[in-house]
Amino acid sequence: MSNQLIQFLNPYSKTVDLPSISGSVEIKPITTGQMKKILSYEDNDDPFIIEDILDDIISGCITTNGFNIDNLTIQDRFLLLIEIRKITKGNEYTFNIDCPECKTELINNINLDKLNIKPYPDNIDTRVKLTDTLSIHLSFITRGMQKQATNVVRNNKSLNDDQKMIEMATYLYASAITTFDTPVGEIPNASLDDKKELLDNLNESTYQSINDWFDKYDYGIEFKFKPSCRFCGWEGKVEDIPLSGFFF
Repeated sequence: MSNQLIQFLNPYSKTVDLPSISGSVEIKPITTGQMKKILSYEDNDDPFIIEDILDDIISGCITTNGFNIDNLTIQDRFLLLIEIRKITKGNEYTFNIDCPECKTELINNINLDKLNIKPYPDNIDTRVKLTDTLSIHLSFITRGMQKQATNVVRNNKSLNDDQKMIEMATYLYASAITTFDTPVGEIPNASLDDKKELLDNLNESTYQSINDWFDKYDYGIEFKFKPSCRFCGWEGKVEDIPLSGFFF
């Protein structure tokens, strides 16, 4: 199809407000060409490749000039994925799970418009005290930080997949540290490896204080459900909604 014809398609667009950039972007539905690319990776379970595919989906559906996916917090990136899916396929998402008790296949239908949303926090205190002489300041994790952490662990042949995920989490926290407060003043611009080494040397309770900060100021869509079986009465715990087939 020539560019002269494409201009007459006039796809439906939607404005999405994003707290992390204090502004909004315009999105359009996923095209058939994009969908073909997604399908070519349908059986790939490499989490790093899947994240790259999601980046391609978002970037291909954003029509706002100057948009940079690396500036998005991971919460707003997920919000965009939900909105792109809604504008492409509608707000109803159906998926199947197997009951662990009676083995019946259960059909679940989620209205994406009715998912709970945690509001963007007010009065964020970025400081977390680690010791009497050392505090850190944290920011929300962005996609750019996530990609930086991925590049460090992705090709590390000495780690298995589970170890890569553990290292990834620590590098993400390290990338979110903006500055250090010490008795001799503020120390900015520490290297990612130096920040990661610091985290590796924290005791468990001190490390938990960083977890607590991210939990306290978390925001965005809660993509969760509580599974149950109407046939045998089984009820499970609240868990993440599976994403397999989300765009199909």
